Amino acid sequence: MNIQFALNPPKNIKDLIYKGLRRFNQKHLPDEEISNFACFAESEMGEIVGGLTGEALFNKTLFIEFFWIEESSRDTGVGTMLMEKVEQQAESMGITGLYLDTYSFQALPFYLKLGFEEVGRYKNFPVDGVDKIFLQKKLN
Repeated sequence: MNIQFALNPPKNIKDLIYKGLRRFNQKHLPDEEISNFACFAESEMGEIVGGLTGEALFNKTLFIEFFWIEESSRDTGVGTMLMEKVEQQAESMGITGLYLDTYSFQALPFYLKLGFEEVGRYKNFPVDGVDKIFLQKKLN
């Protein structure tokens, strides 16, 4: 057995590992499609001032992967409106839970105010003094 460690491995190695893990996971998870989604806000000028992207998984859960608000649009309610829209859409799809993660320097108080619950934390990740925080919110 030859064990190797590679920084910046070739794409074919990463793809092989990913596909192998997916094959294993499929034995334990529903055989349903994963749908990508986006929700975004446009200014009156047609410029995108914020948005979020993620995946709807197994007709049950929605994972918010990226969420960004333009600096000039922060504290204007845009973030709350985006999250309310996502929650409405999720509920209409039969989604029962929202999931996301954030860093300690980002928007933890915002998410807690929206009813998310902290369910886990990596301390000093990815650097000292910064935590990665995992949150979820149960929907009706």
